[in-house]
Amino acid sequence: MVDTMSRAFSVVMVTPSDFGASDRLGPPYSVDRWVVDVSAALDHLGIDRCAVFGYSFTGAFGPWLAQRLPERIAAVVAGGFPLLGSYAVTADDVRRQLAALEADPATYAAVDCERFDPRAGSEFYDELASLPDDALVDRCPCPLYCFWGEHDTDAVEAVMPSDALSAGLTGRRVPHQVIPGVDHEGLNASLELAWPGVERFLRDRTTQRFHHR
Repeated sequence: MVDTMSRAFSVVMVTPSDFGASDRLGPPYSVDRWVVDVSAALDHLGIDRCAVFGYSFTGAFGPWLAQRLPERIAAVVAGGFPLLGSYAVTADDVRRQLAALEADPATYAAVDCERFDPRAGSEFYDELASLPDDALVDRCPCPLYCFWGEHDTDAVEAVMPSDALSAGLTGRRVPHQVIPGVDHEGLNASLELAWPGVERFLRDRTTQRFHHR
């Protein structure tokens, strides 16, 4: 997706502490630390405002980050995450996954090395669970666009039926797209299916301060 997105926009990939290629700082985990890390990356690159694109975990991180950095986030694209309803449902599922990983130290170490610190991930979902229902949408301070797969039973329909999520977003006038024929992982592997709608949204909603190519 980076090559595709770069044809229209300047793309920056940011991974805060405990995630991706960044250092594993470990406990005590702090959601404030992750906000500071993203802000510092933007400062380093001289970027005042940006749009955020994310899928699954980062699909939740984007609208959450916009609430913490409203002056810096111009728009959010959130894919593959149920932004309406109770976030405690997802947090409970993540805790179960964490317990399974902690019981298998080799697998835990592999995930920690290759992707992210699972305990940090669980801490973020606990942060979401502390929010009121629907807050990632209702409190989002900037334009928001959502998309997910028609058969996403792993993330979306674990919380609510796809058509209920669509109806809730429609009632809030939040543009969104349900990508036909794919589940959660299928869409993750083929995000280009969602890109035409995403690109139109970003071009329509972002200001001149957001750098187009």
